[in-house]
Amino acid sequence: MVLDEEQKCYLRLKLFSAEDIDRATLIMNPNGEIRKYQALIWVRPMDEKYITRIASGLPNPSWDSACNLPLGIYEPFKYFLHVEVYRMCPKSDPGSSTGVALVGKTRIPLPKLGHKICGRFGLVRPNDAPSSSSGSDLGCIAEGHIILDMETKRIFNF
Repeated sequence: MVLDEEQKCYLRLKLFSAEDIDRATLIMNPNGEIRKYQALIWVRPMDEKYITRIASGLPNPSWDSACNLPLGIYEPFKYFLHVEVYRMCPKSDPGSSTGVALVGKTRIPLPKLGHKICGRFGLVRPNDAPSSSSGSDLGCIAEGHIILDMETKRIFNF
C-alpha cells in the first residue's frame, strides 16, 4: 500500500508552564532562590527533540512557547508526547555531572487527527531515596504538573 504525501501529519504544541515542580528544592531553600528550568519534548525516540528556552521560577516556571513536531504518517494510539523538565543546576547545587537534574516527566497520548487536547498533566520524578533494605531506588514520585495544548494536523501539499 502506497501512502501519498497528503497523509503526512504534524503535532502543533503549545507549552505554557509548569506548576508545583521541584518542591523538595523549595523546602530545602525557603528563601525562594531563583531556579532555571528547561523542557525537552519529543514524540518518537529517534525524532528530533524540541528544547524550550530556559525559564526562571520556583515552583512555577513559564515558557509560553510553541512548536510543530513532524509525525510523518499518523498512527493513532502508537505514539505519545514525552515531556521532561530539567533544573539547570548552579555550581552551588549538588546536581549531576551534566549540570542538569530531572525534576519531572510525563507521557501523554497524542490526540486523534484533527483534534486538540488542552490541559494540566501530572509529572513524576525519580525518587532518589534508597530503600532501607535493598538500597535500590523506590521508583517515581508524583510531583507537579505541566500545562500545554496540542493538536494533530495534516500537512497538505499544494
